[in-house]
Amino acid sequence: MKRPVTAARRYAEAAFQIASEDEAMAKWQERLDELAALLEDERAARVLANPALAQETRDDILRQALGWPKGDAAFNLVRLLVRRNRIRLAPGIAQEFRRLVQRSSGIVGATVISATELTPSEVDAIRERVEQLTDRKVELTLTRDPALIGGVAVRIGDRMIDASVRGRLERLRERLMAGAAA
Repeated sequence: MKRPVTAARRYAEAAFQIASEDEAMAKWQERLDELAALLEDERAARVLANPALAQETRDDILRQALGWPKGDAAFNLVRLLVRRNRIRLAPGIAQEFRRLVQRSSGIVGATVISATELTPSEVDAIRERVEQLTDRKVELTLTRDPALIGGVAVRIGDRMIDASVRGRLERLRERLMAGAAA
């Protein structure tokens, strides 16, 4: 699993460099997100990863599915991924590209996991608190996980702040077990 992440990061860094030179960050991010969305369809991913199909056939399928112009620089990256049989890296490349854009803009990405849907005021309060913690502007991604029971968990890079009911119960259980062992 480590190798594909590293490969996705390298492709994203190359795309980021090209996008920087062309001043086309938003366009590249949009293109990479479109490709990642296309590959969410397992049938499309299988067809594009099928080495039995000629490169030109897969290029035509991609061009029709995505609707990008022939000379598009992002399409050249996609063709390279298909040729090297690495098209399944595309969602990771899109994610890494977004991280690079955020970092270059001084923005921190954070994922907020909650048991239920958060209200706009709750999201604003979380954003404000994370901005205080990081001293940077924050872009939040919201996800739901009913297993948290209540509360939220926030992931900022490799740091996790767990304020969920499940997390509190787990910490309480650990203290009780440590006390029983003593």
